[in-house]
Amino acid sequence: MKNINRYIVLSLSILLASCSESLLDLYPETRLTDASFYKTETQLVQATNDVYRQLGRLYDAGGIADLYGELYSDNVYIEFTSGANAFPEEINKHKILPDNGKLKLAWETAYNGLYITNNVLLQLEKTEVSFAQPALKERLKAEARLVRAVILFNLVQAWGDVPLPLTVVSPTESYQYAREKKETVYQQIISDLSFSKSVLPASYTGTDIGRATKYAAGALLGKLYLLQGDKVKAAAELKEIIDSGLFSLDANRDGAVNTADFAHLFKADTKNSKESILEAQYLAGQNQVNSLHQQAYTPFHFAFHLPQSTETFRGDGLNTPTADLIGEFETNDPRKELSIYPGYTDLQTNQFIAYPFTLKFFDPQWRYAGQNFEIIRYADVLLLYAEATEQVTYLNQVRARVGLPAYGQAAYPSKYNTLALAIEHERRVELAFEFHRFFDLVRTKRAASVLSSKGITISADKLLFPIPQSAIDVNPAITQNP
Repeated sequence: MKNINRYIVLSLSILLASCSESLLDLYPETRLTDASFYKTETQLVQATNDVYRQLGRLYDAGGIADLYGELYSDNVYIEFTSGANAFPEEINKHKILPDNGKLKLAWETAYNGLYITNNVLLQLEKTEVSFAQPALKERLKAEARLVRAVILFNLVQAWGDVPLPLTVVSPTESYQYAREKKETVYQQIISDLSFSKSVLPASYTGTDIGRATKYAAGALLGKLYLLQGDKVKAAAELKEIIDSGLFSLDANRDGAVNTADFAHLFKADTKNSKESILEAQYLAGQNQVNSLHQQAYTPFHFAFHLPQSTETFRGDGLNTPTADLIGEFETNDPRKELSIYPGYTDLQTNQFIAYPFTLKFFDPQWRYAGQNFEIIRYADVLLLYAEATEQVTYLNQVRARVGLPAYGQAAYPSKYNTLALAIEHERRVELAFEFHRFFDLVRTKRAASVLSSKGITISADKLLFPIPQSAIDVNPAITQNP
């Protein structure tokens, strides 16, 4: 089986609408269509690899996770940005109108990803291809269902009740799909993840490294159970990952757990490290599956250049670190300088421009960046487990990696005087710019109070995004959020 990173470059051009049975089914022999593809085991594997590409679309700059988890939070703001509209500012300032173009694109990307995933599941279900290893067919289904669960997990958190298509639907059939209660969506996510966990292997070797494992499914289940308030089930799922021995804070595998491991996570060529549980796979280079994070989150200045570079380019100016986030890092926390660069020097005037930006997506190949995105990593799991069980040991493991005093010691910052506040603080600085912040605040029911305390007015109704007006215009059965 070829490397997943190579196969996801193939974006399948499949005919989306089928002809009526009363018409002649004439398929051009030189094009990929539903009739000419899905005919071999290799093609079905390729199709499943294209399902993985949907993770890259979902977690790229401008995807749901970015807009809801980061741009909507108190971690970032916008100083200057590209574009002829105020869509990003509307999101960041919690003043979103239903015609917001960024939300429309994120919604459409997610549902297009669901269509592609559902289509692959349909083809795997009805195929008559005989697999050399019969278990492979079930594994491909499990991989696709896990990706579907990830898409739904983001949709339901950002919008609440959402349409829930679980098969390929025609434009006419789509009018039957109004919003399903979020509890129904949660149950479908649990069903998909439970199936995936029962089928997927614990790990892979060789060119299959990077595919979803049973522990990726378990981590997502743990997150969902914690979101639902079931700490017992969440703890059970998360503890399986911890006890597996397959993951470690020793990301670079040098036998020592220290700051170098945190730095290793965000190197441009780091892929599927020891800490990785689930990653969106990207590739550097022209005509590859590139990531857009660095372009999106660097300063929108004519004179901007990356560290150690004299080549100037303008970023899009999104997700600029707030002073509040910068101040959240403790004085001796090395993650601050590894996560945030304070600015750059204008090479023409030799003046320092104090315009901070995140370094977590730094890639010297900025035109065709290929750094992977860690959707779930081991530190995330340890902190979630500490939240579910109130066992401080797991919080302190994350702090020990970067040489900070443990919670409970005299040197620990006194303002985080409860374990819940300590975990909230640790998640904010450890996972900054990784799309967790607003999801975390909503899960712990602290979003309104935390943002309001910082002068950001946000009511309970604004904890969800508005449904894109374009979706309602197409299908009036879809109702708007309050």
